[in-house]
Amino acid sequence: MTGDEKKKRDPIFTVCFVVFILAAVSVVGVYIDEHYLTEDTKKAAYGDKVTVNYTGTFYAYYGEDNAVVFDTSYRSIGENDAIIKSNSFNKTSYSTLSFTVGGSDVLTEFGNAVVGHMVGDKIRVTIENGYPAGSDFYEQSTSGLTIPRVQEMTVDQFESIYDYDLSDGMTYLDSTVYGWPATVVSADNKVYITNMPEKNQTYTYTVGGVVDEGETEDEEAGHSFGTTTFTVTAIDDNITFNIAFSGTTSVGDDGAIQMIQLEFGTETWYVTNVNGGSFTYKTCDETSNATLYFEIEIVSIA
Repeated sequence: MTGDEKKKRDPIFTVCFVVFILAAVSVVGVYIDEHYLTEDTKKAAYGDKVTVNYTGTFYAYYGEDNAVVFDTSYRSIGENDAIIKSNSFNKTSYSTLSFTVGGSDVLTEFGNAVVGHMVGDKIRVTIENGYPAGSDFYEQSTSGLTIPRVQEMTVDQFESIYDYDLSDGMTYLDSTVYGWPATVVSADNKVYITNMPEKNQTYTYTVGGVVDEGETEDEEAGHSFGTTTFTVTAIDDNITFNIAFSGTTSVGDDGAIQMIQLEFGTETWYVTNVNGGSFTYKTCDETSNATLYFEIEIVSIA
């Protein structure tokens, strides 16, 4: 290349280089502005699609005393065994929750709670009787309870209680959920449990019946919210017994406790209050007819 040709091309190169630098600076400036300088001030309003993370608890907000987690979008919470979970907590997958504000995708109070808030905001909301379509509350004496000596249920019901693959024939159980032994006969999708306690003996309620190998009865007894025992007072066509609760956690007035789950034949009882010689229970889902505490974090608003 001759000197004259080089002199002709240098200005063109310089101009192109300057244009490139200016374009690059502009792109970088827009990125920084969008990602670091521009504050997203959009606030959630009715009709917006909002995505959130959340944790739902009984008795108090997550992280507070006596809080019991019944639902969460955070894997770190759901899979942390040190965090107390509700009796029926069985979540295996975790993701954010998206819903239209003002729609019917979530509880009304839950959806309304995000209105006026921005991405990154954390909101707390308490919902009284969040899922009201449940059973009534029943009061029961702690003395003179009965169950049939021979209980009948479906195979599915039996296996949901005992996590046991039952084939036709007779099976001996060292321990039912009530703590005493029984024989089990299955036929035609029916299961017949013949309870075999001893009179005047006291037995400890245990989830799934048998205590897992390597664990003590105290570690596995009944539930994580205390210990329930049955003292048998009579045996005929029915088993008559007295029930006692110990090691419960008080969460309010009138004997309110962290809920205890008990399986009675084909019914699940959630004991909510214990008052001396009586207790209160419900037979609906654990979250029904309960006060719910939610902590919500807004992830996006569209």
